[in-house]
Amino acid sequence: MTHSPIPWAEPLPGLRVVKRGDVPISRVQIYGSRCSGTNLVTRTIEANLPSVTMTEAFGFKHWFVPRQSVFMKDTLVVVVARDAFDWVRSLHRQPWHAHPDLKAQPFDAFIRSDWHSYWDEHFGHVEPGHPMLGSEMLHERDPETGERFANCIAKRTAKLRHWTTLTGRAHNVALVGYDAFARDPAGFVTALADAAGIEAPTTFEAITSYKGQGYEPYRPTRYAELAAADAGHIEAWLDPEVEAAFGLRARYGASPGG
Repeated sequence: MTHSPIPWAEPLPGLRVVKRGDVPISRVQIYGSRCSGTNLVTRTIEANLPSVTMTEAFGFKHWFVPRQSVFMKDTLVVVVARDAFDWVRSLHRQPWHAHPDLKAQPFDAFIRSDWHSYWDEHFGHVEPGHPMLGSEMLHERDPETGERFANCIAKRTAKLRHWTTLTGRAHNVALVGYDAFARDPAGFVTALADAAGIEAPTTFEAITSYKGQGYEPYRPTRYAELAAADAGHIEAWLDPEVEAAFGLRARYGASPGG
């Protein structure tokens, strides 16, 4: 079977949208790795595009999408990716669900260690005494091999490859580079709405709290420069084509998209 090229619209750097459904979009499903800005993107869409509802009907936002999930044509899939070099430093500061031994690793060892996630009390409904508490999240392994990913960057790359191929399963898909979104969230929301045929906001409500949770103000984190060996290791596990799809750099020190 011959597949036609994806008719992407690129209204802004860091934003690609394809809309092929013939009904209005009424639901938005977000996907993205942890520490990628999915909470802020979600809260911003919720606050400014009231005609759509956020859904997880097609799987949890941080996980691979089950093969049996069938997307409806009223749904817009939004995939969020963050600059890999900032992302991995953020993950090291807050490595959600990682094994305690992995959490304790210094940065250079952390990014070179195989990734294994565990059901812990930071996941909803898993409380002390729960049968799953402390067991490995096997769905966070490589779905092709069943093995653990070689490191956290390998897992991020595999998930982004997977989510970008959802154009073969969903009518409507948007690829969002978080860094560009964060520089101009109002412009992004308007451009996304226009490209997806969603009613655009007349005024913009900015989300200024951490993760959009309303508890504390958001303060951008300033990271120290990466060691050359660490930057090279990260680069080796990136897919430049995937990074470019989100307007992100694949080389440390390069400009976005480079």
